[in-house]
Amino acid sequence: MRIAVAAIVSLLLAGCSSTVAGSASQGIDIPATVTTTTTTVTTARPATTARAVPTSIDPAADQQYCEQTITGALGKPMEVVVVETPAGRVDCDQAGAVLVDYYAKRPDPKPGSDALEVAGFSCNQVSEPDIPQVICTDGDSLIFSMWRQGG
Repeated sequence: MRIAVAAIVSLLLAGCSSTVAGSASQGIDIPATVTTTTTTVTTARPATTARAVPTSIDPAADQQYCEQTITGALGKPMEVVVVETPAGRVDCDQAGAVLVDYYAKRPDPKPGSDALEVAGFSCNQVSEPDIPQVICTDGDSLIFSMWRQGG
């Protein structure tokens, strides 16, 4: 990509023209005429698209309820849960960090919003929040947050 951009910039610079005309004779200064062309090249960063996020969790799936809570939706304590998946490699600390970052970007529940990309995870609010509230996946691991249940 850098080589292609460098080649384009080189071609554009080669296309710039510079003409100087005039002569000086017998101590008389004749102004030179200079013509230049400037071209600005901008490159756009490709937009990252968040992967699809599940809208529910299988209640029969093995789940690890993490000990520590995080500050989540509306500033209330939320539990962090890691769903056991065949390829999942995330632990409670990593899951909590992802969810904390999600809530920093979206502190109020906004069902129906586009998914957010957070530390390699696509996260989104469940459209009809119950248990869970927010689900995140990186394609291998699956985590979610939920309102604290009971006392």
